[in-house]
Amino acid sequence: MKTKQRAIEIAYLIPDQFWVSTISGAVEVFHGMGLNSREFQSSEFRGFEISFLRCTRKSISGFSGLHLNTQYFGNKSVSNKKFDAVIIPSVWNLSMENLKESKRALNWLRQQHAQGSIVVGLVTGVFYLAEAGLLNGREATIHWASENIFKQRYPKVNLRPQVQIIESDKIITTSSTPATLDVALLMIQQFLGDNAAEYASHYFTLRDKDDPLPEFLQASCHDTLVDAARDKIRMSYAEELSLEELAAQFNVTTRTLSRRFASALGYGPIHHLVKQRLDIARKLLQSTDLQIQQIAEQSGFGSATVFCRNFKKEFSQSPRQYRNSLP
Repeated sequence: MKTKQRAIEIAYLIPDQFWVSTISGAVEVFHGMGLNSREFQSSEFRGFEISFLRCTRKSISGFSGLHLNTQYFGNKSVSNKKFDAVIIPSVWNLSMENLKESKRALNWLRQQHAQGSIVVGLVTGVFYLAEAGLLNGREATIHWASENIFKQRYPKVNLRPQVQIIESDKIITTSSTPATLDVALLMIQQFLGDNAAEYASHYFTLRDKDDPLPEFLQASCHDTLVDAARDKIRMSYAEELSLEELAAQFNVTTRTLSRRFASALGYGPIHHLVKQRLDIARKLLQSTDLQIQQIAEQSGFGSATVFCRNFKKEFSQSPRQYRNSLP
């Protein structure tokens, strides 16, 4: 039986004194993609439905005086609804009172994530994810001006403010307003696929033509060793990386690492490294005019021959054939 398509449901959970710019740009991209939903859809999803929810019963406004038509998150029409993603925008002059007033909304946010929703904190909106306890023991990023306050209040969070965007286990944090548009691309890529994200990136001029799409990282496999090794592979895919070197990074034997990978993912760490490199190469084929040898080098294969052999084995066509098949 054919599955009926539905809209991708995204909720903005909005505190008082919000930055409109961390909402409006992405929402217009989502809406624009919805107007082209016939061209950009998946077997499950078609278009976007955006809800603007406020954290408290009292009225809210942007710090610049601009307003959005919002509804209280606790209303029955939305409180029992499961969203595909919940996004908290940045807030001006954030105070601890703002966070305390949002306690019920943050309980609801935790429930959304537990049900499988992607949750996002944009710039100072990251404070709300931390206050909800969603970032304890995780890596996160935030705007540099909030770094010291954040570290003092949330010592259990591994903060990396030098990074623009961090994603893990369906939790995304960003440190700058421009990165909010990368979040929009990640959402489009996650639900509608690479071609739709590529179209959005170029049509709305969100990134330079030669920049590959941001990567939506894989969810946790609930094995900390495998998750850590995958993070290492993701950050070092362009380097020479042997099974022995990878195991030594985490003070385990190659046999232990291979066994844990096979149990969690069904294949070994070197196979995962090759898949990571192929995914990077595929994105470079989609979004750049680089030569095959250049793509082989940038994706970590070094040799065009090795790259082409692995690419054809994985995708049943050569890199050149794949590039020629793109719209």
